[in-house]
Amino acid sequence: MKRPISSGLCGLVVALVLAACGGQEPPANAPATATARKEAPASLQHVSETCARIASCTHAHDAPRLRDPSACVDWWVAHADAAAPEPLLKCFTQATSCDQVSTCIHGGGDARAAQFCSQRPGVVSGCDGDRLVSCGDDDAQESTVTDCPSLGASCREMKAAGGLVIRACFAPQKCPPGAPEARCDGTDSVVSCHDGAIERAKCRPGTRCEEHKDESGDATASCELPGRRRCGLLGARHCEGDQLVECSTQDRKARVSDCAGFGLRCTGSGPRAGCYVPADIECDKEMLPKCAEGGNSLVFCAAGRLQKIACSSIGMGACNPTARGAVAACTPPEPARPLAAPTPASAPAGAPAKK
Repeated sequence: MKRPISSGLCGLVVALVLAACGGQEPPANAPATATARKEAPASLQHVSETCARIASCTHAHDAPRLRDPSACVDWWVAHADAAAPEPLLKCFTQATSCDQVSTCIHGGGDARAAQFCSQRPGVVSGCDGDRLVSCGDDDAQESTVTDCPSLGASCREMKAAGGLVIRACFAPQKCPPGAPEARCDGTDSVVSCHDGAIERAKCRPGTRCEEHKDESGDATASCELPGRRRCGLLGARHCEGDQLVECSTQDRKARVSDCAGFGLRCTGSGPRAGCYVPADIECDKEMLPKCAEGGNSLVFCAAGRLQKIACSSIGMGACNPTARGAVAACTPPEPARPLAAPTPASAPAGAPAKK
């Protein structure tokens, strides 16, 4: 069953946020003219192709945002940072097969880390040279890596009080005794110190690191919206220029998405606020993906623009209209089977037998 394609429906709410209808709709399109349809930004086309591949390779236990290409596009735009791409997005961009997509999802794109953990069952974390590897609880493919030298640190073990062994990135010069637990590293990062161990978290676009005091009066720091504005309503969404500001449904921290970085614009208000193509909005973002061209292509809505992706162009098989229940997806290619050993040819009739 598919939802109707209409830019005036409540479906224009971003697929990842569940909210009631309300607020302004995105501006209506200009009346149809003889001019050609405006092309989507090249970045949106590339993300759409990548998300079509990801959705085709996922399994039932994977995150819903990755199993629907429309939701994947929204998630990608919300988490992309051109200045400092997240490792997961970079991994997805480079993946060309389902095996590589799976490695990205479950191993952060680091096969070396997965191998490190698989050879050390039961190990929670360890130093692979100066790389701090944190192993997944149940699956070595879910391992993650921190590059200690990028923090000006080295990976090592330290015994804490009570004999507990701590494995971390240590930087005594950057985290000396008495250093605040959190401080700003410039305006775009927060540095945290714990017993000489260092961590660094990058602020999202539209936020900046600000130092302040916590409830106990101790110095700390965090990524804040300008003026340290806080979210007043969980799940609220609004536009500030061409930036989409969303309040987390779990806390009052704000997340800022740079729509303009993808050639998109932020429009709408209330639950309908989102990143959309600048003109020619063609579809409801909650439109269910479907098959087209006799099963050769996958069609879905990406930021208000219809995208038709040929399954063969992303290395997949035919489109399956019920791959995810009511959601269509391209079929992963069948694994190659080894060729059977050739059968020795029989001797021609009447030929003399070999001695």
